[in-house]
Amino acid sequence: MIHKLSHLFRPEETRLTLEEGNQVQRYQHSYHQALHRINRIKVDSLLPEYQKMGSSLHRGVESKEVIISAFLYACNRLPDCMPLVQEVVVASSLQTLQDHGLGQITAWQQVQAEKRRRTAFFDGRQRLVVLVTSLSDLDDLIPGLCAYQIEWNKMHRRLIGYGPARALADKEVRASEMDSKVRNALGLNRADHDAIRQLWGRDWDRKIAALAAGGKDITLQILPLREKDFRHLAREWWEGVMAFFDAYDVRNRPVYLVTSNNHSLVNLALDFGDRHTERIRQFAAQHCSKEFNQAMARLEDEDPLASRNMLYLAQAQLLAKDEGFAQAKQEMESEAGIQRTKPLPPLLAEAQLIELGRLRPHSMDPRLRLKDPGKLSKSRAVIFNTDYPLGFAAFHLLKTAAHYLHDWRGLFILGKSAAMIGRLGDILIPSQVRDIHSKRLYCFKNCFSARNLIPHLCDSAVFDDQRSLTVQGTFLHSWDTVRDLHRADFTGIEMEAGPCLAAVRDLFQAGGLKDASMVEIQVPLDFHLGILHYSSDTPYNLRASLLSRPLGLTGLEATYSCSLAIMQYILDQECHPVAGAERARRSPWTFPLIKRPRKA
Repeated sequence: MIHKLSHLFRPEETRLTLEEGNQVQRYQHSYHQALHRINRIKVDSLLPEYQKMGSSLHRGVESKEVIISAFLYACNRLPDCMPLVQEVVVASSLQTLQDHGLGQITAWQQVQAEKRRRTAFFDGRQRLVVLVTSLSDLDDLIPGLCAYQIEWNKMHRRLIGYGPARALADKEVRASEMDSKVRNALGLNRADHDAIRQLWGRDWDRKIAALAAGGKDITLQILPLREKDFRHLAREWWEGVMAFFDAYDVRNRPVYLVTSNNHSLVNLALDFGDRHTERIRQFAAQHCSKEFNQAMARLEDEDPLASRNMLYLAQAQLLAKDEGFAQAKQEMESEAGIQRTKPLPPLLAEAQLIELGRLRPHSMDPRLRLKDPGKLSKSRAVIFNTDYPLGFAAFHLLKTAAHYLHDWRGLFILGKSAAMIGRLGDILIPSQVRDIHSKRLYCFKNCFSARNLIPHLCDSAVFDDQRSLTVQGTFLHSWDTVRDLHRADFTGIEMEAGPCLAAVRDLFQAGGLKDASMVEIQVPLDFHLGILHYSSDTPYNLRASLLSRPLGLTGLEATYSCSLAIMQYILDQECHPVAGAERARRSPWTFPLIKRPRKA
């Protein structure tokens, strides 16, 4: 299914005023003022400005009703120890912590959020130390703490009005023994109760006891954060990656850089799943949900190739449970020229290297087509894939990449977006991005169009030639923003496209911006730029929102359709009969801002 907006009567950029952004700025100022000096802030003091902001992800914040969706969203992006935490220290590096007398934290318990890659340490009592990697990371963390404290305290107040609250707090009785009574006391419907029960899992009794025992009054200490610190973190990560791949001479080989996930491209590149199909099917039948198995059966009847996406998901769950199975996959990856790092500090992002010349065409996903298979075996190019960065960390990551990738051939971005149109799992292909960070509208030639996606879609729609807004944080836009976006023909809200395009613009078009509000991105003929977003949230639709339920199977087709489009595009560049000759005739380009070391 395809939807394309011609934009022949596209509204002028000035129509997107985002006046309510002033309230977001006032909220940010309430904690940004502490960035350059040591300061202790009570999260409670930030709440008035937070509430005035009217975040579209925390509607109903001022009501007495528990907004469980906002609480679950925050829980997933904060460490699991939060029920005990009363003090949070934020810094950019271990060195900063050591400079301020906190060098001993490496002996603390290292903790991790479910859906955020951050280095964090917990002292086992009530103090949490978090290392952020960009200002966007801070702008994600602080609103999450605000949302968490607000909704925790709502539930605490409701629970202490319940008769056995003291017995729950003293652990004389367990919440699991009186589930329906606890649910009624918290004022949750069954779906919301089941969602938080599933999130807290085996810790349910302990966390309800903590909820009954006391409210949250978190103290926030932000140690000095500087822009150069974040640039240094990106360089430190790249140094670690390049050291790991040192034997592959990545610096001097053609490189296609992809930021996406750490599984889909690798799955497409080798036939590990095909060799173990029966075992994966048996695992899915025994351990995957009824919904999963029904969906797989339907796809096998309607489109057997598309059902491979389901097998890839079941395979991932089996890999997580069976170390021997995971080891076999790793060995097969190495034989096929695929290497991967572990999540490397300080960004905690994994990197993967796929040597295109070592791939075996007959062993790749059958949905991939090669124009000239023999050409692929002669390719020196590699795909360099890394985890999708958060917000402005993308800017530092890409600006720094140019120091290490001397023959950089393309940038391909696969990420999530909230969408003003369509449904969860639909795909947006932007050609314009309004960046809140720089207040600029970036226009660019996206190498992808709907025709790249259509062959791989069954249930999802693709929206071509779209306009997106890059915001500073997931909580940092209001319902008024959503309405204004819709009126001005902007269809996506996300956090990374603006910083990515700003980095690309700086690398290829140094200087000359001044006060420009609209920027045309221009890249060399031999450089390919593509951005694909799939919808993970529909803020106009409360019950279809990411906050109401996980994306789950809904995003599976979108993820693999986008990955197939990226992989196919790269293969086409390397397998085209004249690709090598054309490339040889072109003069090598260099980044205007990067000075290459002279070769001996």
